Amino acid sequence: MDQREITKKTILLNNRGELNEAGYAKTMRFVYNRDQARSFPLRLKEWNFYQFSKGDHVVQMTIGHISYVCSVAATLLNIKTGERHQIGATRWFHVPKMDLNPEAISYVEFADKDFHMTFEASNKERILSFKGKNKKYHNVDILIAAKNDPTNEKMVIATPFKNKKQFYLNYKENYYEAKGHVIFDDINIDFDGATGLLDWGRGVWPYKHEWYWGSVSSRIDDVPFGLNIGWGFGDLSKATENTFFYNGKAYKLGVQEVKRDLDDYMSLWHIKDPEGKIEFTFTPIYDNYTENKMVIIDTHCHQIYGHFAGGVCTNDGRKKFDNVLGFVEHAVNRW
Repeated sequence: MDQREITKKTILLNNRGELNEAGYAKTMRFVYNRDQARSFPLRLKEWNFYQFSKGDHVVQMTIGHISYVCSVAATLLNIKTGERHQIGATRWFHVPKMDLNPEAISYVEFADKDFHMTFEASNKERILSFKGKNKKYHNVDILIAAKNDPTNEKMVIATPFKNKKQFYLNYKENYYEAKGHVIFDDINIDFDGATGLLDWGRGVWPYKHEWYWGSVSSRIDDVPFGLNIGWGFGDLSKATENTFFYNGKAYKLGVQEVKRDLDDYMSLWHIKDPEGKIEFTFTPIYDNYTENKMVIIDTHCHQIYGHFAGGVCTNDGRKKFDNVLGFVEHAVNRW
């Protein structure tokens, strides 16, 4: 597969709201000119999603909107027991001030009664904080401080759709090392030494859509390792989302061969790169299934956590990994 790499600053959209150039980059080469997005009536979607894991625990924090409704949430998962705690808020016809560049210094905030979440990014760290309560939880307190290394390479992709005025700009960084805590009432989890990722998305795309996304943020022999795989969303003929990361460098992958039982999400997955750059199995242990039906919103997502095992070819030779925690998800949505 011949993939198009963007190596210089490129204005994302022309004055008709169409992508100037589809392709991928290893840092944020695209200039997101939100004002050119042709999103009427109310189709622009923007989100910042962070996830960190340590042992059996996973914390997720999201600030995002789909133009006509803003959705913010903090979730704590125990993937061993299946225990799940979540606090969230929605506000109709509210668009929070979102950052235009995930690599720039920024501050994103959502504040409401008894609910305050902030994402602050500097050149050295990313600080995620939340304080709030609701009818179920009297005290939720989250503070995650992640080391931020601007020199790390990322997965950045500008994806077109059949409708030329639809697009998806996605930025994923697959290795952060963090410290902090997550408190849900009497549950207090120490997240010092956690690893995590950022999923930053902006775009206008079809109301009905689906995707597959898989991710790992871990270490191989004490060297930072990450994996991002994805398919099924938009026209990927110019570039795929498939990339692995080793010691801060991104290794681009083409279309992957995926074998699994299509009727059983919890069956073994086998994924192989035809060029031999990567091959691994994924053994599921927990399906964090969520669905949301609200007026014209209808979402269904199987986010399946499990263990990855296999090998990758790096500039330093072939590296093997085993029992590495990550997830693969399949989402089918209308929003």
